[in-house]
Amino acid sequence: MVDKDRAELMTHLPALDTQATVAILTGDPNRVPLLAAAVGEPEGERSRRGYTVAQSRTPDGQPVLVCSTGIGGPSTAIAVDELMQAGVETFVRVGTCGSIQYHINAGQLVVSTGCVRDDGTSGSFLPPEYPTVPDFDLTSAIVERARRGTRPVHPGVTHCKDAYYAEAPDGFPLADHWRRRWEGMRASGVLATEMEAAALFALAMIRGKRAAGIFLTVDDTLTAEQTLAALSDAARFAVAAALAVGKAER
Repeated sequence: MVDKDRAELMTHLPALDTQATVAILTGDPNRVPLLAAAVGEPEGERSRRGYTVAQSRTPDGQPVLVCSTGIGGPSTAIAVDELMQAGVETFVRVGTCGSIQYHINAGQLVVSTGCVRDDGTSGSFLPPEYPTVPDFDLTSAIVERARRGTRPVHPGVTHCKDAYYAEAPDGFPLADHWRRRWEGMRASGVLATEMEAAALFALAMIRGKRAAGIFLTVDDTLTAEQTLAALSDAARFAVAAALAVGKAER
């Protein structure tokens, strides 16, 4: 999967000697080996400059990459751009989110159909009046497969931000602004908030690639084991959907 002698060919990621066209993106590098094992047979991993990349091979022999992005749009955009350079065509972010809607509880899945762009990175790629949206076919396929599972699945608009603790703005000079903003998004039907999807969707849109996002709603009631089990399920849904959409287009 990784050719150590060619590491200089990537600015940030480990050099990739792979035929994979599908990548699962997750924030935490510690999740990479677990998700790689969830989607197939792991074939090795390597880390460089804060990024961890693993390759796994599905039961029918398809190579899939799992790559950590760190937290937020800037580091996600670097990983996505360099994975595109390596030949990846389809990206699915499998990560966590915070619920905005009262009816979406911890342990349930959210599939983004577009982002409220409260981040900075997506603005480097698209002007503010442009929406950032995932690939329709890929998103539809993920929803279809996720609904076969045991967890409730909520497709809809999500929120993407740069400031994690803006969710609890007490003490901020703009605390009132943020409280009104959260209330407005809840009233507008925005489902959940996370920190990477807008950058991913924007890059995929301008480069002609496929991207989607499936998120696990979390709070302090979920154990680490429950979180990893749910993310593993989400990764399996994502890979099955990505490979099916890719096969249908060939």
